[in-house]
Amino acid sequence: MNKGKSDMEDRSRQLLAAHVKKARTLLGQFLDNHGVRLPVLGKAMEEFTSGVFELPEEAACKAGCAYCCHLRVGVSIPELLVIFYELRAQTTPEGLAYFRDRIAGTEAKGNTLTEAFWHTAQAPCPFLNRQGRCLIYAIRPFSCRAYHSTDVAVCKQGYEEKCEVRVPCFPLYRATTDMYSSVFIKVLAEKGFPSYQVGFVKGLDLLFKDDSLSGRWLEKKDVFGRAKL
Repeated sequence: MNKGKSDMEDRSRQLLAAHVKKARTLLGQFLDNHGVRLPVLGKAMEEFTSGVFELPEEAACKAGCAYCCHLRVGVSIPELLVIFYELRAQTTPEGLAYFRDRIAGTEAKGNTLTEAFWHTAQAPCPFLNRQGRCLIYAIRPFSCRAYHSTDVAVCKQGYEEKCEVRVPCFPLYRATTDMYSSVFIKVLAEKGFPSYQVGFVKGLDLLFKDDSLSGRWLEKKDVFGRAKL
């Protein structure tokens, strides 16, 4: 590795570390001032979303390309709760039942907490429509926002061969987008909440079956262990 590239990578790591530190401080202060409640977590997620950098123009990702929408998605518990309650607020009863059934149908196919399930089953995300578009795009998880590629042929290869492949991407973009989920996990853990990454589909399935889980988690009870990654 030449010195110029090494110096650039070191600088990138320093920038990322500073970005993470700032986000953790801001979230911690925000929760101290307003309390840990669903509307507050929703506002925090909204603020984080507004801070996500634009995907570089050189990315191969285009509307309708959905290979990454057949991969496992991990989320923080605050993300899971906010997305679930945004769904309930914005969706008709018929639409909500449709999503509930699609999520339950995906769960019935196998263990959605494993990478192997998503590679071998080629199961689409329950929120992916037939045109390859995300039905919850505006409130999608940070890990979904972070997924991208500079070579769609590699993504296609992984999907068709049902295996994990090393997708070429912009590492700093992925890291600075993915980090928001990690910030939620770390800050909530510091405040005494059971806090870890959960499977998005499994977590939603649990909430659809028992929406009291959110209130119990806000009481610092560990209720999402069955969805833990």
